[in-house]
Amino acid sequence: MSKVDKINSEDSANLREVPAVEVTAAIERHKSARDLIRSALLKRISEGVYLPGERLKEMALAREFETSQAPIREAFRELETLGLLVSEHYRGTRVRGISSQEIHDAYQLRGYLEEIAVQLIPVAKLKDAIASIEALQAAMRAAALSGDPDSFARANTQFHRRIVSLASNQALLKVWDSLEIGMLSRLNLQKNEKILRSLAEIHQPIVDSLKKGDMNRTGVLLREHAFSFLKDLP
Repeated sequence: MSKVDKINSEDSANLREVPAVEVTAAIERHKSARDLIRSALLKRISEGVYLPGERLKEMALAREFETSQAPIREAFRELETLGLLVSEHYRGTRVRGISSQEIHDAYQLRGYLEEIAVQLIPVAKLKDAIASIEALQAAMRAAALSGDPDSFARANTQFHRRIVSLASNQALLKVWDSLEIGMLSRLNLQKNEKILRSLAEIHQPIVDSLKKGDMNRTGVLLREHAFSFLKDLP
């Protein structure tokens, strides 16, 4: 049994007997294992090593990565949140099938939704939100510089969602959320990790246009940005 499993299974009295330094070290090892496993599974899914509908087995992966099943389960949960895995009773955890047509349709609709959304943003609301939008752009830059695709994907998704959320029509945001942009963004970045910096800078003209209040131009930039991903689809 690993240190982390021991900590999770013992009661609070026993926990107090474990030195704080050891607890912290064990937790960090656990997080590192989870992150390593999640990245490895994500890479295999994006590269087609794991096919849609294929079952992923905790025990087999635990043996492969020489760890307990706890970090495997946590990696599964994170990938399930991204929409890449699906868990069902009696069927286990399987790779969710995502066709090229599904991705094409999602990015195409995203482009039009974001173009419409910016036309419906109240001027006063935009002024109050510019600082948060710039902060997310800065977060993308920082993630790109540090080579952190996970943080980049989160900031990228939040950047676009923030813009759509400002529209006076909240039905747009519900539809945008249903497209699972976070999952699609992470899949795309898995294949383009080497161009994170250029992807970060692509968002600068969008920020500049928003700051000028040129909503027509901003809408066009957002649509073209979403459509740019369509050319790489098979």
